[in-house]
Amino acid sequence: MSQESFPRTKPAKLTTVRELTPDTDDRVRIMGIVIESESGMALIQDIYDDVDQAERIKAIVEGKLEEQGRYLLIGDVREKVTDDGNELRLIASITRKIDDLDIKEYKEALELGEKVTRELSQ
Repeated sequence: MSQESFPRTKPAKLTTVRELTPDTDDRVRIMGIVIESESGMALIQDIYDDVDQAERIKAIVEGKLEEQGRYLLIGDVREKVTDDGNELRLIASITRKIDDLDIKEYKEALELGEKVTRELSQ
Protein backbone atom coordinates (compact mmCIF):
# COMPACT_ATOMS: atom_id res chain seq x y z
CA MET A 1 0.00 0.00 0.00
CA SER A 2 1.50 3.33 -1.05
CA GLN A 3 1.00 6.55 0.83
CA GLU A 4 -0.19 9.56 -1.06
CA SER A 5 1.85 12.66 -0.38
CA PHE A 6 0.58 16.19 -0.52
CA PRO A 7 2.60 19.35 -1.00
CA ARG A 8 3.17 21.21 2.23
CA THR A 9 1.29 24.49 2.55
CA LYS A 10 3.52 27.52 2.91
CA PRO A 11 3.23 29.21 6.30
CA ALA A 12 1.03 32.30 6.33
CA LYS A 13 3.11 35.47 6.15
CA LEU A 14 2.75 37.92 9.04
CA THR A 15 1.94 41.23 7.41
CA THR A 16 0.18 44.52 7.96
CA VAL A 17 -3.15 45.53 6.46
CA ARG A 18 -1.35 48.40 4.70
CA GLU A 19 0.82 45.91 2.75
CA LEU A 20 -2.13 43.92 1.36
CA THR A 21 -3.05 44.29 -2.30
CA PRO A 22 -5.51 42.58 -4.65
CA ASP A 23 -2.49 40.61 -5.93
CA THR A 24 -1.78 39.04 -2.51
CA ASP A 25 -1.94 35.33 -3.37
CA ASP A 26 -0.54 33.57 -0.32
CA ARG A 27 -2.23 33.15 3.04
CA VAL A 28 -1.52 35.95 5.50
CA ARG A 29 -1.48 36.51 9.25
CA ILE A 30 -2.93 39.78 10.55
CA MET A 31 -2.82 40.96 14.15
CA GLY A 32 -5.63 43.33 14.94
CA ILE A 33 -8.20 44.73 17.32
CA VAL A 34 -11.90 44.27 16.60
CA ILE A 35 -13.55 47.65 15.99
CA GLU A 36 -17.01 46.33 15.04
CA SER A 37 -18.37 42.82 14.96
CA GLU A 38 -21.50 40.98 13.91
CA SER A 39 -22.09 37.34 13.19
CA GLY A 40 -19.83 36.35 10.28
CA MET A 41 -18.09 39.73 9.83
CA ALA A 42 -15.67 41.90 11.78
CA LEU A 43 -13.90 45.19 11.13
CA ILE A 44 -10.27 44.76 12.18
CA GLN A 45 -7.73 47.53 12.81
CA ASP A 46 -4.09 46.51 12.46
CA ILE A 47 -2.08 46.46 15.73
CA TYR A 48 1.16 45.10 14.26
CA ASP A 49 1.76 48.24 12.18
CA ASP A 50 2.85 51.67 13.45
CA VAL A 51 -0.09 53.38 15.16
CA ASP A 52 -0.06 56.36 12.77
CA GLN A 53 -0.18 54.11 9.70
CA ALA A 54 -2.52 51.35 10.92
CA GLU A 55 -5.33 50.54 8.50
CA ARG A 56 -8.54 48.53 8.73
CA ILE A 57 -9.93 45.55 6.86
CA LYS A 58 -13.24 43.71 6.92
CA ALA A 59 -12.81 40.06 7.81
CA ILE A 60 -15.18 37.19 7.13
CA VAL A 61 -15.11 35.06 10.30
CA GLU A 62 -17.01 32.21 11.92
CA GLY A 63 -19.36 33.46 14.61
CA LYS A 64 -18.93 36.83 16.27
CA LEU A 65 -15.64 38.21 17.61
CA GLU A 66 -15.46 40.16 20.85
CA GLU A 67 -15.34 43.92 20.20
CA GLN A 68 -12.11 45.53 21.48
CA GLY A 69 -10.57 42.05 21.61
CA ARG A 70 -7.15 41.49 20.02
CA TYR A 71 -6.93 38.63 17.52
CA LEU A 72 -4.52 36.88 15.21
CA LEU A 73 -6.34 36.10 11.97
CA ILE A 74 -5.03 33.73 9.33
CA GLY A 75 -6.64 33.61 5.93
CA ASP A 76 -6.77 34.63 2.30
CA VAL A 77 -7.23 38.11 0.85
CA ARG A 78 -9.96 38.65 -1.72
CA GLU A 79 -11.21 41.72 -3.53
CA LYS A 80 -14.92 42.50 -3.15
CA VAL A 81 -16.83 44.74 -5.56
CA THR A 82 -19.08 47.15 -3.65
CA ASP A 83 -21.20 50.16 -4.58
CA ASP A 84 -18.32 52.37 -3.38
CA GLY A 85 -15.73 50.54 -5.50
CA ASN A 86 -13.49 47.59 -4.75
CA GLU A 87 -12.33 46.75 -1.24
CA LEU A 88 -10.12 44.05 0.20
CA ARG A 89 -11.55 41.42 2.53
CA LEU A 90 -9.77 38.86 4.67
CA ILE A 91 -11.42 35.44 4.53
CA ALA A 92 -10.25 34.18 7.94
CA SER A 93 -9.89 30.43 8.27
CA ILE A 94 -8.37 30.74 11.76
CA THR A 95 -9.00 33.33 14.47
CA ARG A 96 -7.12 33.24 17.75
CA LYS A 97 -7.64 35.64 20.65
CA ILE A 98 -4.32 37.20 21.69
CA ASP A 99 -5.27 39.68 24.44
CA ASP A 100 -2.45 38.38 26.66
CA LEU A 101 0.25 38.54 23.97
CA ASP A 102 2.93 41.21 24.42
CA ILE A 103 3.16 42.60 20.86
CA LYS A 104 6.52 44.30 21.48
CA GLU A 105 8.14 41.07 22.70
CA TYR A 106 6.53 39.16 19.83
CA LYS A 107 8.05 41.57 17.28
CA GLU A 108 11.45 41.29 18.97
CA ALA A 109 11.28 37.47 18.87
CA LEU A 110 10.37 37.51 15.16
CA GLU A 111 13.22 39.92 14.36
CA LEU A 112 15.66 37.75 16.30
CA GLY A 113 14.45 34.66 14.42
CA GLU A 114 14.97 36.43 11.08
CA LYS A 115 18.46 37.53 12.16
CA VAL A 116 19.40 33.97 13.15
CA THR A 117 18.07 32.62 9.85
CA ARG A 118 20.11 35.19 7.89
CA GLU A 119 23.27 34.41 9.87
CA LEU A 120 22.90 30.66 9.40
CA SER A 121 22.28 30.97 5.67
CA GLN A 122 25.55 32.83 5.01
